[in-house]
Amino acid sequence: MTNLVDIRLDVSPGDVQEHLLDLARRHPLARVAWAGGEVWLVNDPELVRQAFRDRRFTKDADAAPDWFDDATGMVGSAQTSRAAALISSEGAEHTRQRKLHAAVFSARHRERWERLITEVVHDLLGTLDEEVDLVPRLAYPLPVAVISAVLGLPPEMRDPLIEACRLVTHGVDDAERERGRVLLYGGVGAFLGPRRHELRPGMIADLLALHEADGSVSTVEIATWTPGLVVPGHESTTSVLAALLADVLDEPPDSRPTTAEEVGARVEAALSAHPPFPLATWRFTTTPVPLGEHEIPAGKPVLLNIPAVNRVSPPTAHYTFGHGAHYCVGAPLARTELRIALTEFLRKFPDATRTTRDARWVSGYAIRQLTSLPVRLTPVRVPA
Repeated sequence: MTNLVDIRLDVSPGDVQEHLLDLARRHPLARVAWAGGEVWLVNDPELVRQAFRDRRFTKDADAAPDWFDDATGMVGSAQTSRAAALISSEGAEHTRQRKLHAAVFSARHRERWERLITEVVHDLLGTLDEEVDLVPRLAYPLPVAVISAVLGLPPEMRDPLIEACRLVTHGVDDAERERGRVLLYGGVGAFLGPRRHELRPGMIADLLALHEADGSVSTVEIATWTPGLVVPGHESTTSVLAALLADVLDEPPDSRPTTAEEVGARVEAALSAHPPFPLATWRFTTTPVPLGEHEIPAGKPVLLNIPAVNRVSPPTAHYTFGHGAHYCVGAPLARTELRIALTEFLRKFPDATRTTRDARWVSGYAIRQLTSLPVRLTPVRVPA
């Protein structure tokens, strides 16, 4: 029988990653009390790889037990239960949804997103003071500006989305998290109705056009899918960007990346070392599944230990974006944000230094983030 381990999965101060790496050393599989039931953690790196490939682990939310509740609302909330979401669908339905989602992230939009990201980064860097906290001034506002543009939302929606994400992922209780979900789904949903005339070109307008042309996507699906992209598309990139900047600023200026290849390598290293979602999003066993010397019973929620499998994988073969059919559809966009942000930051502030090495984290199964990154900036002096 696997051990029942005492580890907090809800968001709280501290860094859960070290606990997860320790679990991998001691418990190939473990059980954790959660929401009135138990969830299983797959910790051994080889077992994590097996679980990613095994179709007996399903993402279909209909396979969740009756007692199950997902505090993030990505699975099992009042909003997401109205229609299947990309994260909780399988088979032909998942393929259909993925094709519709992927269109906005396709290569034909690459130049558009690169241009947008560069403009946003330049604007944000231009507002920084000599001593500044890079989490609220760069790592947080950049991804929300990008996901807003991807959806086609006007710039004035950025602050409400930041607040909604903060409540959903860092709310102190169920009431705060639910308030964040209502703010998120209500705020984005308004652009399918009374605020539709304010929409910019983007995913919402594209999906609405499909709905009106042939009915291949419903308005309920659009109202479910598009807000559901905000938290993973925003919080995850914020987390990795803050950790990436912290790692690079720990190095002396002459050791920092200067070429596109070096920047790309640092981005992959940060993605591998700092997975923003420490435990891969929920899976459920459809039948009893043997893993190693143990067996996970049918109908159990399962989480996969990403730091553990990343630690023994090459930086270019990490599992931070998942694996297989559910590989993150927004991975190319996230990589582009990280690459451009690091490149432009170091171009403008090559000698920036951290003012404290005290790394303060908040984390849980759904997110791991630095709460602050205080730095002192010395911009490049342009000769008169």
